[in-house]
Amino acid sequence: SSAASDVYKRQVEDKGMLAENLVNWAKKEQQQGETRLLTKQIQMKFGEVPEWVLQRLEHATSKQLDEWSGAILTCNSLDEMFKH
Repeated sequence: SSAASDVYKRQVEDKGMLAENLVNWAKKEQQQGETRLLTKQIQMKFGEVPEWVLQRLEHATSKQLDEWSGAILTCNSLDEMFKH
């Protein structure tokens, strides 16, 4: 019965790790989608996207992407957009 208990504990732990991995994967996918959309918006508004902007987007947090998604609507330059 101790062996069965150990197997059950491992299964519960494995399910917990799987759920955590799925949540992390979903967040990563969402952030990549936000980055793609914002990159497209920048390209449509300002033309070619400079490498420094791509780097900022690639390393941005979800909060930063959200702030920049609002800033692009009112900014007149990339410098103005990324100072937020």
